[in-house]
Amino acid sequence: MNKSKERDFFDSPSMITYILIGLLVILIILSQSFAIQSHMEAGDIFRSIINHNSIYLVSLIYFILIRVKFGKKYFDYLNVIIFAFYLLTTFASLFTIFQSFGFDSILNLAFNVLITLYFGYSFFTRTVIGKDLKLSDSPLAEINNGQYYYLLIGIIAISLIVSLVSVNSFEDVVVYLLEALYHFMFVRYIYLYKEYVERKELDIVKEKEHEKEKTVDKVDEVKEDETTKNEEKPKEVKRRGRPKKNKDEEALK
Repeated sequence: MNKSKERDFFDSPSMITYILIGLLVILIILSQSFAIQSHMEAGDIFRSIINHNSIYLVSLIYFILIRVKFGKKYFDYLNVIIFAFYLLTTFASLFTIFQSFGFDSILNLAFNVLITLYFGYSFFTRTVIGKDLKLSDSPLAEINNGQYYYLLIGIIAISLIVSLVSVNSFEDVVVYLLEALYHFMFVRYIYLYKEYVERKELDIVKEKEHEKEKTVDKVDEVKEDETTKNEEKPKEVKRRGRPKKNKDEEALK
């Protein structure tokens, strides 16, 4: 029973989506707690939330929408939006390196670059965009789903250790832990989706092969039936009678 529950939790995209929504809500609230404690006005708090947690807000809206009918209908369009925001975050982390160069900023850039590529490769390969860009034949396809997953998990773990070393308060520790957990769950969500796509493609290939085998078997059966009929069909035997006499010979008689 325990194994079944762990498998359902860890391998269920639906459950992971709910966990991500909860984590994002808690992260947004906790990361803005300093603004509330500083007795800032509501407008300033709102602007602070947008400035510091824009990617979290967009991700929260994304995961809420894909749980409803509207989001399921326009799933591919929502993926384009979330991809665009992660692309902007990647550019922002690139500029951050020039402002404050350090191991933490390098890890942050590496994570943003990898997760943006991983997200695009996983969610757009089977779409019109992916087919036009030929993502299935691109260098991104050289790294398989599992390699992307474990590489990102490694970066998340190292970034968490680096952040905790330089932490100054208990609140920061909680925020860093929640951020690491969110990133882990988000990467897991992408991994499960890519796994689903690959399994679906494999099923399509197997179905085509099965249909091809059935067609070949039918052709072989038809050929065997024709051969059997030809073998069972009696051969026409030419009747041997008296040879016809020549007309000249009959005339002489």
